[in-house]
This record gives sequence, C-alpha cells and structure tokens, in this order.
Amino acid sequence: MSIDPSPPATPAPLTAEQQAALKNLHVAAQKFEAVFVDMLFKQMRAASPTTSITGKVSNAESTFEDMLDEKRSESIATTGSFGIGAMLEESLKASVLANPARAAKARLPREGDF
Repeated sequence: MSIDPSPPATPAPLTAEQQAALKNLHVAAQKFEAVFVDMLFKQMRAASPTTSITGKVSNAESTFEDMLDEKRSESIATTGSFGIGAMLEESLKASVLANPARAAKARLPREGDF
C-alpha cells in the first residue's frame, strides 16, 4: 500500500452558472422541506380531536390554524431543523453541478403554487 504525501487537489472554483444552479437547488430544497413539514402538521392536526374553547371549531379558526402551520413550516425549513432539505441538497448537488445550465434555468416554485 502506498501513501501519496502530496496534499489533496483543491477543487476548481465554481462558475457563475454553477453558483446560480446551487442557489436554486438550495431554495428548492428549502421549499420541499417546508411543504413536507406543512403536510406533517396537517396530518398531526387531523389526528387530534377537533375541539375549541367555544366548542365547535369555526371555519375562521380552521383557516387561521392552516395559515399558522404554513408559516411555521416555512420557518422550520429556513432554519433547517429537520435536515430534510440539507439531505436532498447534498444528494442532488453532483447532478446539478454536472449540468448547471439546465439547473440554473429551472423555474422555482412561487408563493401560492402549493
């Protein structure tokens, strides 16, 4: 077994196109994590009893809870607490760097797409 004492090669600097593709990947991975966490909140809420202080849950209260869950899920995804977005980003990084032109042009989800 031979050991090469030379230091490892430093990676080549990323092109502007690759940097844009990685930025898009990061945003998409965060959005995916937000959608996943929001779905998790919806399922947890569906499994719990539907009661309110006043008795029956009103439509307004239900709508407010849905909006609050959506904002909480976006906040969780931004912090990366679950780590789903980071894992997804890491697993797709090589394919994005291999074809940055296609990845940089991909349309990111906008507010209200989901």
